[in-house]
Order: sequence, then structure tokens, then C-alpha cells
Amino acid sequence: ALKRLEADATLSRADRMSALIAQVGMARIDAPKPVAGKTGKAAARPTLPDALLADVREHTARADREITDGYERQAVITAAAYLLEESGLGAESDALLKANLAKSHSPYYLMSELAGNAKSRGDTAEALHWYEEAFSKSEGPATRLQWGASYINAMVELAPEDEARIERAAQQLLTEAAALPDAFYERSGRSLQRVGTKLQGWNKGGAHTASVKRLQGQLDGICNALDAADPKRANCETLLKPAQKKTA
Repeated sequence: ALKRLEADATLSRADRMSALIAQVGMARIDAPKPVAGKTGKAAARPTLPDALLADVREHTARADREITDGYERQAVITAAAYLLEESGLGAESDALLKANLAKSHSPYYLMSELAGNAKSRGDTAEALHWYEEAFSKSEGPATRLQWGASYINAMVELAPEDEARIERAAQQLLTEAAALPDAFYERSGRSLQRVGTKLQGWNKGGAHTASVKRLQGQLDGICNALDAADPKRANCETLLKPAQKKTA
């Protein structure tokens, strides 16, 4: 059934790509599982049948070759890169994404996928490079807060010892948040809350007290500029503070 959907020309390219992604997912369940090594690197993907890999390569190459609409390309190429990565063709996934950076109207989506690929294979430096690039190239106030949050979260997870880099990125994010009227509300508020929660965990046991104290000082200035009756002020003031434990 999935093979028929993949070949159904009445469906969109995205839907046909989804059918092929599902085929790969099922094949991975049945494929022999590779044994992880002792290098700290992620284990390789299961080896898939040659016929399926050929189908994946043909399908993704055709999409890259034939799509002319920018919005369709954005949706399908990111799915194609994911398909290649899931098929164990990580280098080809990276090559597809990099080849499309200049063609994309929102390259930061592709950069985030490059970061995810690098993270999956255990390449911390490359992953952080692409997370940083994605944040740098992101556009739109709420989008920048979202991508900035992803960058900070990745640093805390992958390089928690790099205090200066984490603090610098958090300072930049707070500076951008200060210029937005709705920074502590809805989508932007959720992005900042993710950062706040991550930084609280990073500072568990006082591991980065001085850094968080400096960030709190910057945040205090932002919060104090909000009206005392504004609900967003409460969201701002609790951003870097652990939730109060409820008493019985």
C-alpha cells in the first residue's frame, strides 16, 4: 500500500515522500541493528535493502531536480533530507541541504536540520556551528526567539562547560526580547520559558551562579520596564527562578 502511494502521481510530492519515509521506517524495524562502538559516537543506522536505498536516492534526486516552486521546495527538500538521514545516508542528506541553502527563502530551517544530522552522528562542534548559523540567519522577532532558544538549548545539552558562549547567546536573546512588546506572551513566551528552564537546569547546584546572576540582572531591567499589572511581567520575573514548591 505504501509503495502504491509513493507512485501515485495524483498525490503531492510531499505526500509521496511521506509514503517513502514510512517504508523506510518499517524497513528499519526489520533490519539488523548495528552495535554501538566505544567512541562515544552514535550508532550507525541499520543497513537497509539496496533496492529501497536506490528508491530513496532516485526519489530525492528527482524532487531536487524538478521542483521549481520555492515553497514546495522548502517543504519537500527538508523531508527528503530527513528521508536520506533515516535511511543511513547522512552524508547525502547533508549534501542535499547544503546545495539548497542558497535556493531557500528560509535557509535557517535547513541549517537546523544540518545541526540535527551532526548531533545524531555525535559531531558536537558541527552541530553547534549549524545551530548558531540557523539563529544568525533566522528572520522575524518570534522566529528569532524560537531559533535562539534552540541554539541555547543545544549548547547547554552538548557543551555545558562553554559558559561564556552560553551566556553571550542568552544575553543576545534577552536584548532582542526587550525590544518586543509580546516577548513574554504566547509563542515568544514559550520560547523564552524553554530557555529559562534549560538555564535553571544548567545552574543546578550553583554550577554557573555568576553567569546566571548577570543574566538575571539584565532580565530585571527588562521586567521592571513592564507595567506592574501586566501579566507578562510575572512571566518575565519568574523566567530564571525555579518554580516555588507547593506546600501541603
